[in-house]
Amino acid sequence: MKKLLYFILFSAVVVVSACKKNDPGNNNNGSGNNGATKLQLTQDSIYMIAQEDYYWNSFLPEYGIFNPRQYTAQSTDLLNLSQEIDAYTQKSQNPANHNLPYEYDPFNPGSSKYSFIDDGTVNKALNAVKGDFGFNYFYTYANVIRVSLIQPGSPAAAAGLQRSDQIIGINGQTGNSIYITNLKDPANDAGYKYVSNAVNNSSTITLQIRKANGTEKTVTLNTKSYTVNPVIYTNTYALSGGKTAGYMVFNSFVDLKSNPAVQARLDSVFNVFASKNVTDLIIDLRYNGGGDVLMSIYLTNLIAPSSVNGSVMNTTYWTANMQNDKYPIIQKKLGPFSTGYFKPTNAAQIEKFSKVGSVNVNRVFFLVTGNTASASELTINNVKPKMNVQLIGDTTYGKPVGFLSNLTVNGYYFYTPEFETKNSNGEGGYYTGMPPVGSTATGGTYQGKRVIENIQNDFGDINETLLSQAIGYIQNGAYPTSSTLAVQSLSTNAVAMSDYQRRVLSVNKQSSRKNSMFLTLKANK
Repeated sequence: MKKLLYFILFSAVVVVSACKKNDPGNNNNGSGNNGATKLQLTQDSIYMIAQEDYYWNSFLPEYGIFNPRQYTAQSTDLLNLSQEIDAYTQKSQNPANHNLPYEYDPFNPGSSKYSFIDDGTVNKALNAVKGDFGFNYFYTYANVIRVSLIQPGSPAAAAGLQRSDQIIGINGQTGNSIYITNLKDPANDAGYKYVSNAVNNSSTITLQIRKANGTEKTVTLNTKSYTVNPVIYTNTYALSGGKTAGYMVFNSFVDLKSNPAVQARLDSVFNVFASKNVTDLIIDLRYNGGGDVLMSIYLTNLIAPSSVNGSVMNTTYWTANMQNDKYPIIQKKLGPFSTGYFKPTNAAQIEKFSKVGSVNVNRVFFLVTGNTASASELTINNVKPKMNVQLIGDTTYGKPVGFLSNLTVNGYYFYTPEFETKNSNGEGGYYTGMPPVGSTATGGTYQGKRVIENIQNDFGDINETLLSQAIGYIQNGAYPTSSTLAVQSLSTNAVAMSDYQRRVLSVNKQSSRKNSMFLTLKANK
């Protein structure tokens, strides 16, 4: 089979000069580029690019009607640009979702669900570099704040924090200062906002921690840059009936080309699975917001059985402009592409299975939550027609579309959907997520069990909420009906939250780490 060569699109910068003197934006403004501010020119460029390549650009009004330069009320240029993007992404209508915008965010109406502009933070994370404390936190139904994930090599890992640790104090604040008391609007609760600001917008934090054994400790963390290791945890479980489960927590799809160590780590994990003769895979994507499509394809080829080798995995669909070779701004940056390159019938847009490794199973369990998004959902959708796929957890985020990588405008990284993918059965369009309850959604029927996560056990513990369900099914052929969950006591002066309220907080808390899917295209040959 002919070896496919790849390259990253948009490594060049889209500069403000994309708005030429004869552009509609400058004519309507009447000033050309002369006298326009950097913000105004950036706003022009963003809207012009969107009119060309935004996946739902047919809904966008003309420049003069939309007037991208009207967004000036925010305190920073980045916030003004974000407001512009939020505005134009609400113009589309999805008939499969009550004609709400395709980018409708039910947990933050009026804000774009997918499109965003970045100062470089997300781009660094895609390239496996983060600069934070290295932990995620989670409000449980009992209004307890628990550590949900620790990044290997991070300040939190060095301080000995573990998943399930309870956070009972932050920077000296305790009780209602950090708990949720306003359940009518939890995302705007003072305690929630205090915690979010302390974790996401500061360089130093002091945490008072209560361990599972009841002991308490105080740790002070300082942010630092560290290399992301997306393989958080792995193990194998010898089960009754001659079954063996291979379990991996995979937390981000970093850029495959730039991170050969991650590819090597995945190979090593699956080599161990093969040596243990695993009969079932359990892939934990509960906090994985996505990333590089190539990394998703590689993981797909590790998971898929050898019988599918050479068959269609998925097809990429571009905007009508791209399919019809009408993309002059992008063409300037990419150079010439063959006529019809972006049509879905072109071989360049059709990905086929190319099996990697010797793990050969016919069933895979994906552990998922509302923070499972983008390239994670792509991986699930890729193997769904080819294997027995079971989802355990909560409905996923819902992002069947993705971005071209490294598109920058005036120093900002600009992300807006240009394409969507569909699997070999033509299934996609899971804009409202993948529900693990055996129900029918736009993307087809998903088998599994809805189980709400309870963070009282570390990854790999067979009593952990989601993992225990997968192991029970593998051993007995059915999901456990009884719950092994311990009852959580309420925090002092706190009140319990509903499923919806906690989900709002969970999704909103992840908003600073946008769920993203970045595409690397096959070479134009």
